[in-house]
Amino acid sequence: MMKVLFKQTALALAISGIAIVTQAQTDSHQPEAETITPVASAPSTDQAEAIDLAVAEAAALAPVDPGMMLMEQIEEWKQGAGAGLTKRAENGGIFMAEGISFVKVTPDAADWADHRLLAYKEALMHAQAQFIEFEGISSRAETLSKFFEDKNQMPSFSPDELQSSNKLEEVLNKAVALAGGKLDEQLNELGINPDEFNTAPPAKRARLFENSISEQITTRARASLTGLVPVKTFEANDTEGRHAIAVMVVASDKMRQFIYDMTQSKGDLAPNPKKVGGLSLRERFTENKAALINEFGIRKIYDENGYPVLVSFGQSGTGYNGSDFNRKMNARKGAFLYAKADAYANFAYLLNAVGNAKSSTSKKSTDVTEGIVQAEKDGLMTSEENRIEMVKTINNEISARASISDLAGTRQLLRWTAKHPQYGNEINGVIYVWHPVSEQNARDMRNFKPKRQEQAKSQEHNSKAHTTGTAQSRDLMSADDF
Repeated sequence: MMKVLFKQTALALAISGIAIVTQAQTDSHQPEAETITPVASAPSTDQAEAIDLAVAEAAALAPVDPGMMLMEQIEEWKQGAGAGLTKRAENGGIFMAEGISFVKVTPDAADWADHRLLAYKEALMHAQAQFIEFEGISSRAETLSKFFEDKNQMPSFSPDELQSSNKLEEVLNKAVALAGGKLDEQLNELGINPDEFNTAPPAKRARLFENSISEQITTRARASLTGLVPVKTFEANDTEGRHAIAVMVVASDKMRQFIYDMTQSKGDLAPNPKKVGGLSLRERFTENKAALINEFGIRKIYDENGYPVLVSFGQSGTGYNGSDFNRKMNARKGAFLYAKADAYANFAYLLNAVGNAKSSTSKKSTDVTEGIVQAEKDGLMTSEENRIEMVKTINNEISARASISDLAGTRQLLRWTAKHPQYGNEINGVIYVWHPVSEQNARDMRNFKPKRQEQAKSQEHNSKAHTTGTAQSRDLMSADDF
């Protein structure tokens, strides 16, 4: 919106500027004592072209950066719906951070939906890394300044090195010949004649002068990710289909306490009377199925009875856009299995996870002079080459490992298939729920032991004549039995 307003303002200023120039030119041709009543007149050819150019520039939308759009969304959320969390984070009561990533392929790729999911995972890891470092880092830094000068040491060739029958050169030529075809091909791509390259005279280099400054920094951190919850995701795209995604995470002592209580209670958790009411879990997620395509990760919410529950969202792309029905159904079946695995992984990351973050960076600014000696047919040619260069390297690694065992009471609440509203890629998703009452029921069923009861005696029935009719079994069980 700000870019559009800027364009409109530029257009207005351009037109008003042309109008001022036109009025000034008109006024300059009038006698000073005579009062002239302004009369509207058609602009000149130059003025019309200027107006057309300004209109065209204003109509052309400025390039949109999805990353910048995400940052704007995040700031708006922090000042709106997320203002409460933002204030608590700024006061130090909780930890909150965001991570941003981008989808590496365009929507026309068959596996775009899976790349989108992994972009979310990468954004989540960037946010997790901030939390890992927040809990404690180990850092090591080293800076080196170097000044070297020895301009009297130009490189030299020994007589044997200048002889064409050098044994080492023969060995090297044989080795190079094995890959000669590939080398010639690469030289041609660079615009270099292979024949000229092969006949180039030998050359040697030696460093005569160096003035450099370099720094190496290594940072390591390790922390528990248990209780770190993704609370919000954001997405943005431009007109060319470039797509970016961001995730906001929150960690608090209260959430970690809940995770501890949950894993130790075996489902024996009391409901919160303040949270009673509202829609059931199924109603909450089926009333707006279109919104499910934007849900990732896991959330802690309350059901209509006030019980705390964990809701995990899993997604996966179908990856097949053809018309073969069997292939589509098989691809969809596989997508649901991937989505289920994704949902189960969310439980593990929330309940028992450890993260590692490692970053190594180096920067070096160098002013260097090299002496070059090149063997020519008529002797040796010497020269010097000076260059100033900046060399930067970075290696950033983030890892998260999670595992859970004996988590009873998780069940599938819903599964869905939908087309992405912008691109049409098919996405399949599931919602898995952990509920304390469900855990208790699951444990009761797992520990069930049958009781021996006296069997009822069978009754004899007199035979009857064959007649037409229907029959069905009795309703021996009711819904309360399940």
